[in-house]
Amino acid sequence: MKKELVAVVLAAGSGKRFWPFRHDKNLFPMLGKTYFDFTVRDTLPKEISSVVLIVSEKNAAQFAKTEFGIPCTRVVQKEGDGMSDAIVAARDALQGKSILVIIADDVSDPLMFRRVLDTAGKRVFGVLPAYRTRTYFPGGYIAFSGQRPIGIVEKPGEGKEPSAFVYFGGQYIEDADTLLDALLAAKTDRDDVYERALTALMKSHDFAVVPQDEPFVSLKNPWHVLDVTDYLLHHRLIPGQGKRVDIHNNVVIEGDVYLGNNVRIFENTKIVGPVYIGDNTIIGNNNIIRDSYIGADCVTGFNTDITRSYIGDHCWFHSNYVGDSVLEGNVSMGSGSVLANLRLDEGEIYSVVRKEKVHTHRTKLGAMIARDVRIGVNVSIMPGVKIGSGSMIGAGVTLDADLSEQSFCVAVKNGYDVKKNTKTVTIPAARNAYKSKI
Repeated sequence: MKKELVAVVLAAGSGKRFWPFRHDKNLFPMLGKTYFDFTVRDTLPKEISSVVLIVSEKNAAQFAKTEFGIPCTRVVQKEGDGMSDAIVAARDALQGKSILVIIADDVSDPLMFRRVLDTAGKRVFGVLPAYRTRTYFPGGYIAFSGQRPIGIVEKPGEGKEPSAFVYFGGQYIEDADTLLDALLAAKTDRDDVYERALTALMKSHDFAVVPQDEPFVSLKNPWHVLDVTDYLLHHRLIPGQGKRVDIHNNVVIEGDVYLGNNVRIFENTKIVGPVYIGDNTIIGNNNIIRDSYIGADCVTGFNTDITRSYIGDHCWFHSNYVGDSVLEGNVSMGSGSVLANLRLDEGEIYSVVRKEKVHTHRTKLGAMIARDVRIGVNVSIMPGVKIGSGSMIGAGVTLDADLSEQSFCVAVKNGYDVKKNTKTVTIPAARNAYKSKI
């Protein structure tokens, strides 16, 4: 690696598939940091001399203050949303450099970038990190001739995979100019310009593959927050507790658990790790919390069960079941309300994304609820339902379809009616007074 080595960080994805959530997906809060910290900031190898951060017009302001401890050039990608368009947008900052292409959506073994650069030192032009799949994954599959990679086939379809290996973020390219020329020359009717360019380069340059059997996780659709949460809890959680933690009698804590500052846990509750509980959160009596992330300033209330879920800041519960669900933040659930996570036939749960029915590849999936939502008492929300921000759901509703932003949903004789919500949903100041009395 004789040229200056630059990290090209792709963070300009449109996020259209990430509805109903309002956070930029790469800045989603995770374990006291952001997802971006785990995918990029904490994993950059020491050989990286600078960063070229490619953002969109939509999220540029959110990334404006992101620091790396080394020089950073920010490039706003104004057209297109693919990897090829992103790299071409940064052409002026990449000329004459070697590059490590990092996809901010992808999280994997934190030492993978290190292994890629060690392999690059063996005088190859390109290095691809790759995951050995067990089931079909809609990504770019690597084709081989013997041990030599000879191409990438993007989304070949189940049963048509050229190998078991899917490449992911962290590709090394010795000469950015050669890659840029290949990107501009690639012709395709599909969204695979980057893969076509790499395939063309493999005909004249040596590439290597660095395999791993452990899955990487990519954050694209809203239910992938659960995959990311599970991965980070099992692989990046550092157990411990902050200051002024108050644990009452008959509380059972098993496995790896992190408790933030001022956390209180009341009697007869069981917590089974890995679990992360943020600052100033109260875990009520008779709770069971399993394999979950709970943010700051939450109150889980009496007799609540939270399992394999992501709970953002300022969420309140009382006698609820929350299974395999994502609550972005500032969500309240009235007593007796449940987020169902299993179909009666125990089959796969589907989701509608941009008007298309999409496989989630999950048989357990609860609700995906954006910020600033209020749910009344005795509400039942069916598996896989998504709820837009600023919505309210009245008592007794059984919700079996997605609900758009600013909706007001009320029970009627034969189901429920939906109209526009004119009420503002904020974090009430009165809650601090409630919490002080608990």
